[in-house]
Amino acid sequence: MYQRPVVDADEIEVRVRWRRPQRSSCVAVMLVVAVLATGGLITSAAFNTVDRSGMRDAGRLMDRYADDLSAGVSDRAAHYGDILHVLAAAVGAQSSLFSDDYARLTAGLESARLPGVAGISFVVPATTAQLGTVQQNWRARGATGLMLRPAPGKAEHAFVIFDRAFGGNAVVPGLDVTHIPQLDNALRRAWQGHTLAVSSAFHLVRDQKLPEQLRQSSIVFAEPIYTTQGSALPDRFAGWIVMSVRGQDFLSQILLDRGQGAIQASVTESDENGAVLTAVRPGQRAQQGSLTRHRTLFIGQRRWQITMWPTTRLLESTDRGMSWLTLAAGAVLTLLLAALTGILAGSRSRALRKVDQATAALRRDIAQREHVEARLREREQQLQHLAFHDPLTGLANRALFYDRLTHALTARPERLVGLLFIDLDGFKQVNDELGHHAGDTVLRAVADRLRVALRAGDTITRFGGDEFAIILDGLATAAEARTTAERVIADVQVPIDVAGTQARVSASIGIAISRAGAAADDLVRDADTAMYVAKSNGKNRYVEAGLLT
Repeated sequence: MYQRPVVDADEIEVRVRWRRPQRSSCVAVMLVVAVLATGGLITSAAFNTVDRSGMRDAGRLMDRYADDLSAGVSDRAAHYGDILHVLAAAVGAQSSLFSDDYARLTAGLESARLPGVAGISFVVPATTAQLGTVQQNWRARGATGLMLRPAPGKAEHAFVIFDRAFGGNAVVPGLDVTHIPQLDNALRRAWQGHTLAVSSAFHLVRDQKLPEQLRQSSIVFAEPIYTTQGSALPDRFAGWIVMSVRGQDFLSQILLDRGQGAIQASVTESDENGAVLTAVRPGQRAQQGSLTRHRTLFIGQRRWQITMWPTTRLLESTDRGMSWLTLAAGAVLTLLLAALTGILAGSRSRALRKVDQATAALRRDIAQREHVEARLREREQQLQHLAFHDPLTGLANRALFYDRLTHALTARPERLVGLLFIDLDGFKQVNDELGHHAGDTVLRAVADRLRVALRAGDTITRFGGDEFAIILDGLATAAEARTTAERVIADVQVPIDVAGTQARVSASIGIAISRAGAAADDLVRDADTAMYVAKSNGKNRYVEAGLLT
């Protein structure tokens, strides 16, 4: 007969005591593992959420820079095109153009205000049968010693007659530019389209004496010239005004200025060659392919592509760093909770103390995070202010200017809107004689005077360099714009103290008044053209666009 073994009570107590800590240890380990797994999942999700938010912020910032750079390149190209258009119209208005006339018409153009421009040439067409007549005609008009050198194998030619060089080698008159395919193509497109045309990239003839490593990819702007023979006759094609532009000098500074050192950018041609016109590489490029931006511009019947890459500086200005802070905070918090769980399994009192410590640490972490978020919001506001204001004077920049001008023209079309486009006379002399620091002092002083002289609701903008613009919204009559221009001229010409030296500048102002259907670009173009007329007529004065003939 089977008998159950007799177990001593002391042995049972020993077994119970041995198994209880074993079970407690297993439960503690399981709780710690569960806390670590849960905390890891939550931390990973928080990291991904904050990182995506940072990427969205960086993407919005890249979009803003991309739009600003595109606008800057378009404005620069449009500005050069407007200059050529005005010059072509002036040449076409001459009943008989002589070399002295051409020198006078181009005398007001300064290389300092036309970055990258190597020269401006007057080019005329001729067939092989017309060579003798054309050569004799232009010799009689001041092109002394002109010798036309036709390109072989061509029946139609385009000869340089007059050339204005900017700080470099001039093109020898008589050169037939049809032997340069890029330039010949641009001339033909300008003639056929009756408008501005831009060439593809090539090396300028005037740069052939430079070492190979110093030659830049260059382009030309070609504007057709038409002359009026009489009121009853149609306009006659008379040639081209050709502006030679070195690509890197043309756009590099504006890319650096608009990009504020936070992005790298290049401007290339959108064709099979894809020649690089200019490129800037500030800082260190960030390896974030999704933040690369592309913009396509149509300039002079050609397509240019602007490619922009973020730098580490741009990423540092966003809240992407918060993702790593969140990861670190989450990992620390997870470890703390795991430790607290282990302590709770062994000691209630110590567990309660650890809970209190963890709660305090959590509160500090939340307070620190709120502090960081507040600083990020402040930084975002600062970036927004920088994006719409000039850093030197604190005035509105181009982006804010166009936004307010467009709103003023469209919100209440029945109201008169005036635009004053201001260029400082004598500012280059202040920079040359007293230095750029003195020039900055003058610009800030002029900005302060404009703030005092104008109404609170008027928008004052620094366009860049020594150019300013003022939006006068809600004018009763156009005479108010002229009165304001007179007040600005009087205030600007008061001497400015620069470290004990009296700096003197004056203002040339172009006035444009809104008209039915006018857009912001129309008003800016009219005011800019009027300003150039004011400068040509002796400076320190204003000219109203509506009074131009």
